[in-house]
Amino acid sequence: MAKLDYSKIFIKEACPTSIGGQAVMDGVMMQGPERTAIAMRLPSGELYLKTKLKKEQPKAMKYPFIRGIIAFAMSLVNGMSTLMESADILEKYAPEEYAEEEGRFEKWVNGRFGERAAWNILMSVSLVFAIVISIALFVIFPTWAVNFLGKWIKNAIVLNLTEGVLRILIYIGYIVLIRKMEEIETLFRYHGAEHKTIHCYENNLELTPENAQQFYTLHPRCGTSFLMFVLIISLLLFSLLGWPNLALRIISRLVLIPVIAGISYELLKWAGRSDGRLVRILSYPGLMLQKLTTAEPTNEQLEVAILSLKAVLVDKDFPVIDGFVDKDGNMIGDTFWKPGSEVMSKKLPEEDAEEEAANGEEGINKAIEFLNELDSEGYTMVETSEDGVSLAQGIADHFQEEAKQRAIKNRFTNDITTIENALQWGQAALSMIENGKNEARIILSYATGMTQSQIIAHSKELMKEDDFEEYERRIQDRLTGTPLQYITGVQDFMGIPIRVNRNVLIPRLDTEVVVEEALKIIEEKGWAHPDVLDMCTGSGAIGVSIAVKSPESIVTMTDISEEALKTAMQNAGLNEVNRKCVFLLGDMFDALPPDREYDMIICNPPYIETKEIERLSIEVREKEPRLALDGGKDGLDFYRRIAKDAGAHLRTGGVLVLEIGYDQAGSVKRILGKAKTFTDIHKIRDLAGLDRAIIAERI
Repeated sequence: MAKLDYSKIFIKEACPTSIGGQAVMDGVMMQGPERTAIAMRLPSGELYLKTKLKKEQPKAMKYPFIRGIIAFAMSLVNGMSTLMESADILEKYAPEEYAEEEGRFEKWVNGRFGERAAWNILMSVSLVFAIVISIALFVIFPTWAVNFLGKWIKNAIVLNLTEGVLRILIYIGYIVLIRKMEEIETLFRYHGAEHKTIHCYENNLELTPENAQQFYTLHPRCGTSFLMFVLIISLLLFSLLGWPNLALRIISRLVLIPVIAGISYELLKWAGRSDGRLVRILSYPGLMLQKLTTAEPTNEQLEVAILSLKAVLVDKDFPVIDGFVDKDGNMIGDTFWKPGSEVMSKKLPEEDAEEEAANGEEGINKAIEFLNELDSEGYTMVETSEDGVSLAQGIADHFQEEAKQRAIKNRFTNDITTIENALQWGQAALSMIENGKNEARIILSYATGMTQSQIIAHSKELMKEDDFEEYERRIQDRLTGTPLQYITGVQDFMGIPIRVNRNVLIPRLDTEVVVEEALKIIEEKGWAHPDVLDMCTGSGAIGVSIAVKSPESIVTMTDISEEALKTAMQNAGLNEVNRKCVFLLGDMFDALPPDREYDMIICNPPYIETKEIERLSIEVREKEPRLALDGGKDGLDFYRRIAKDAGAHLRTGGVLVLEIGYDQAGSVKRILGKAKTFTDIHKIRDLAGLDRAIIAERI
């Protein structure tokens, strides 16, 4: 097997995004948070760009596994639709040899339902046909073929594994076979261009073909890897179902497709944001398959992928585009466009029309004259009113916007205070810090108030003087060891924003495992209105997360630090759960009324040994509050207090959830065991396989 340099695929400094894509006919489709874009290079060499706003995602996409089923179905529909859109553009603008004569069925559908409805019908028919063929080839045929082996092989697991291996071999053989077609080879090159471009963007490099070429054509979040996950998981899952008759096997395979899709989707998301050893092992088959479904792109093909990516990074109110563009996405030729309108292939009649259209009533009148001329030549637009004034105003607005953009371009300079140069300076300054390039970009975003997409789109503009001074000061703070989270004042935790400052410990990713376990227990226990105590709350990350994720819970948060408790209150307000939270100031259980009991006590106490604190990194030992770190001589002082007093504040059957250090599980279990108040004491491990939490139930 070919050896992969995983450091060029799971790149530590990369900042994974939600950007995704798909190769299409002679181009690339990119999908951002708010819009999609299809960019194509036509056989004539011209660039064509079509963007559109995305529909709002179903609310069910928030839920693990369910979102995988929905994403699987949507990818089938959207993938086929996108391919047909690109084929439609080619048919419209490519030379005659690329156009195909309509068949009798197409002519009948067009005449019966109209061109637009006919397109939708044909797309639906094509999608259904593709699904039927795929099910027949990859689901039914393998189980039917292996059925004959039942005469000689009696072990159900072996038969199921044989079926799974055959299914994978058929899929690989199918890819190898179609790869020999010239059109498919081009498609795979654009697939490689899509991956290289996304790698370039996620590594905060300027989007140029030269920068993109340095990356692999393989990406951990690829749909090809998703399909390989599906095949492998189906192989393992089906092997547990026995070997019933052929009809039941086929039905079980079809029924379990959504389940397998849900599991595969979660694995793919995990692979996209992690680079652990287990992830690499699971990702390896998919990456190997990507070697077949991608090919090295040319610089011209990368230009197309970059054009498509840039088109989804624009501001929310940026108009949609449907027409010929240059490599920077600017409309060219004799095409005029307006959001929600059809394309018109017509220029304004005079060179000075732009100036006139940008000035009040004269511009409106000129635009109306232009519309009358268009009308006489048979051109139409969707948003034209009876007197044409609304469209004329649209033309005037269009030219006013062009004038505004020219004014912005006049501000471009090579001065260090351009956004691009300032970013490069910051990245150079932080080059000795792990992930320094990405941190410089985050600090720039904080100082300017711009999103990452806006930084790319406006990279040549001058920064405001105040913004640059703020950026420079924050970079210097980072160089002195101030954690990034204290600089930006926020840390993402469990998918919600948590404000942080030097009075509180920065929430760690490892603690999310503790919260997820607590939420799982709350669900399993079936408490109608869980009463939860988050002790030593600090920023309130744990308590606020539980209040957000478990809407019926009432959460009490305590801390010995008044400033920390204020921060927790701010975070409850920020996440709109302050009405279901109680805040008590005091030293652990001293903050509670003597007879107050809870369904769950969760705590991430200080657990670092006193002598070990001086060995921690400067960011931790000098910048984070020592009060939240020092667990005493052996790091176990707080666990002893919890073992002694927690029983008095837990209801019978209540649960204690404690975060621990990676080497403290045995000691904490012994401490809780000696209290003789708890049962079912066990440990929970994090994603790295390290001990992370202790769970115990009140007797």
